[in-house]
Amino acid sequence: MKKLIIIMSVAVSILTIGIGGSAYAAKPNTGDTTWTNHYKWYNTDDHTPARKKTNKTAYFNKVKSTDISYINIWAALYDGRDVSEGHTYSPRKGDKTYLYNKAVEKHGKGIAVRIDSRRYSNGSASGVWSPDSI
Repeated sequence: MKKLIIIMSVAVSILTIGIGGSAYAAKPNTGDTTWTNHYKWYNTDDHTPARKKTNKTAYFNKVKSTDISYINIWAALYDGRDVSEGHTYSPRKGDKTYLYNKAVEKHGKGIAVRIDSRRYSNGSASGVWSPDSI
């Protein structure tokens, strides 16, 4: 009887751990992180700080201020590898943009990502972004 109780206790523990582990999903990484990018005619590229991506949703970006008309942005990994599959955007001051990406699908949950940008102009832009939008 004692042996049966121990076996049942172990089985319940394993089942509970299994259910709890599989039911757990990482919280979306939706908090805003500020960024400021600087552009020069001779140095056209910049990027946001990198953050971990937890789901397959779009990246979120909002341009809060700029002294140039617009910037060009796309989804990238932490090291600049493009995951936008050719989707680029040209937001202006005040624009909210949801960036198409395949970061999690191709590299797995928890991959560090960033938003890359380019502008052939002298100026700067700033705003907030998050790797997950939901």
